[in-house]
Amino acid sequence: MTEPAVPRIRFGWRAAVTLALTLIVLLLLVRGFGGTGDFVAAVRRARPSWVGVAFAAATACVWLTTVRWQLVLGGMGRTLRFGRALEVVLASWPLALVMPSRANDLLRAVAVRDVVPLAVGTGSILAEKAIDLLVLLAYAALGAAFSGLWPLGALLAAALVAEIVVLALVVTRRGWLESLPWLRARPRVVEELFGALSSLRRSPMRLVSIAGVSLVIRVLTVAVTHALLVAVGADVTLMQTLTLWPTAVLAGIAPLTLGGMGTRDATFIALVAAQGAHVDASAVLAATMGYSAVAMWSFAIVGLPFMVRETLSFRRA
Repeated sequence: MTEPAVPRIRFGWRAAVTLALTLIVLLLLVRGFGGTGDFVAAVRRARPSWVGVAFAAATACVWLTTVRWQLVLGGMGRTLRFGRALEVVLASWPLALVMPSRANDLLRAVAVRDVVPLAVGTGSILAEKAIDLLVLLAYAALGAAFSGLWPLGALLAAALVAEIVVLALVVTRRGWLESLPWLRARPRVVEELFGALSSLRRSPMRLVSIAGVSLVIRVLTVAVTHALLVAVGADVTLMQTLTLWPTAVLAGIAPLTLGGMGTRDATFIALVAAQGAHVDASAVLAATMGYSAVAMWSFAIVGLPFMVRETLSFRRA
């Protein structure tokens, strides 16, 4: 059996539209919540100690993301040393700024194709993302219900059930799924996900471990955000961040803006307002946009040398 062709990265009009939409949304948010002056003032009063806490939590997220990928690969009978896995995770990070919905993570499989077959590597990332989405949906649904946002909670719970059904069908009704019109042209996706989930199903404790690591990562993203909210003096309680931020993260997954910037911020501000809380919107926006700077931009800069090295290695190969 021949190995699947290595995917190509293409940036066309869709990327340009996404970039333009991201800039427009961010500009409208800044102007709509107090203007540039209030936003800059909120950023300037940020306390460095709390920004440092946010960086520490974000660093832990990157470390655990690497561990989670290792766990998935281990469940599929493959071994990837931590140092190499971390290099690849960081190498893919810069592309998150130009590719919506973290599609850049699929490029990890290309980077480690010398030790993990491309189909296996792709399947591991698809399975990792599927499990992480399950955890995020469950967390967001519970948070919305706890906050009294029952319609939103019901919608998120329905999405959670729908994903569980789809994953069950992938494992038990693979042929039927491949016959669906929207998957008929992508049978390889179902095949790769089927292989990964089938391997993990035979190791339930590893599956629980992967879900547990995903939950810790999600709690740490809350820690990043709340540390930044405290840093700028935004009057948002820890309970509000714990219960509402996961839904904002879900909104950021939608392939509308780059890295969820803008959509994630607007969703969180709207959810806080839906609870009747009176907060300084410009301060909240400074914190949520700071999340993008701390959790995405900073690690994209760190990952640039690794990305260049991986690109040169790929070209030589």
